[in-house]
Amino acid sequence: MKNKFKVLLINPNYRTKLGGDDAISSILPPLGISYIASILRDNDFEPIIIDMNAENLTNDQVLKMIKSYDPKLIGITVTTPTIKVVTELISEIKSLGSSIPLIVGGPHPTSLSSDLIDNSGVDFIAIGEGEMTILELCNVLDKGGKICEIDGLIWKNKGKPIFNKPRELLKDIDTLPFPAIDLLPLNKYRSAYSKNEKFANILTSRGCPGMCIYCNKQIFGFNVRMRTAQNIFKEIKMLNTKYGYKEFHIIDDLFTQDRQRVIDVCNMIIDDELDIDWKLGNGVRVGTIDYDLLKIMKKAGLYSISFGIESGNQTILNKMKKGQTLQMCKDAVAAARKLNLFIVGFFMLGSIGENESTMRETIDFAKSLSLDVAQFSILVPFPGTEVKRIIEREGKILESDYSKYDNIDGKMIFEHGELNKELVERMHKQAYKEFYMRPSFMIKRLFRTRSWLELKNQLKGFTAILNLGGKKE
Repeated sequence: MKNKFKVLLINPNYRTKLGGDDAISSILPPLGISYIASILRDNDFEPIIIDMNAENLTNDQVLKMIKSYDPKLIGITVTTPTIKVVTELISEIKSLGSSIPLIVGGPHPTSLSSDLIDNSGVDFIAIGEGEMTILELCNVLDKGGKICEIDGLIWKNKGKPIFNKPRELLKDIDTLPFPAIDLLPLNKYRSAYSKNEKFANILTSRGCPGMCIYCNKQIFGFNVRMRTAQNIFKEIKMLNTKYGYKEFHIIDDLFTQDRQRVIDVCNMIIDDELDIDWKLGNGVRVGTIDYDLLKIMKKAGLYSISFGIESGNQTILNKMKKGQTLQMCKDAVAAARKLNLFIVGFFMLGSIGENESTMRETIDFAKSLSLDVAQFSILVPFPGTEVKRIIEREGKILESDYSKYDNIDGKMIFEHGELNKELVERMHKQAYKEFYMRPSFMIKRLFRTRSWLELKNQLKGFTAILNLGGKKE
């Protein structure tokens, strides 16, 4: 009997970059490669996942695991901040004399594919959504066929990069199997603001119609594809009964885009008498919720919601193409507070057109809202975004090291208009200091803490935020 074709999928380790284990408040499961693993397994391949980040593994440890597993293909997911550690890992794998083909995917390879295929040891790049591309590649490598016919793939022929035609986006994402979380080290994940130590992440949509200039849409595109309410509930029910999960984190920011879908999911949870907690932690659009919708969501177990507020200045919001008003932000926070939900606000400093006055307005606006947590980031001009093109045309990029492209580092990596490194970094530190060091805020947060676990997680998260916000070179 022929052995199954083994595919090793790797999530890189970026803990050291962020200051080590003590600086990290959340370690989240890599759903992208979990989806890929699931579809490979459904097609009779043998996927193996190494989550280097969750298990804090070194390259040497992974090299030993590669020798032990003897895979036929290695796939690595890459974001812009992790490209440096990934290229180092690829170099070490190739230095062993390994002939195992390597494929990478994710937002960074999709945006800068030409540079990566020319200047690294990768053999293949999956552009955009990777499930079907990698599945077809495995079929060709295992059973034969033409690599040139695999849509969404970049490869090399005698050292020359070949760009196959783009792959169409999946139309019906209900057809995807649920992520293969059983291949992950499930006891290694944590989230700063969870009610329970054990939680599961769920993605309910792909694509986004928003025009925000700081977002890269090259993976899932602008075309929104939503899972049905029935499919979402089926995954929640499976995770609850099979794995014992009682807490769920919905990680896409479009969950509330379709009001009826939200109501249907909530009614299924309520009718099933499913006793669960869940949160929307990725920055829900403020214009998609109201008190009545939040009320049924809370009845179904919602306990926490995050809003992508971004700025306290309407002109800056307009320049971002955010598609919301300050009044919409106020109304959303007020509705959530009326229901006593845990509320997180996301804010961005250093946006196009900003100056010290507009950043001051954002800090004051954050303080005026009834938030439990405010997260302030400095805008990062990621590859593939409109804002990067604007800065390259009108300003100056200060940093070529992509490992520094992380919006929680608290570092300014460009100049534009009145924006400079000293000003934005000073305002970033000031934002955290002013928001969190208010006696009234600290007392309120203490009384709103519901458990020892929540207190421990929040103290770790709070310390990490302050350390990263004020970290020195």
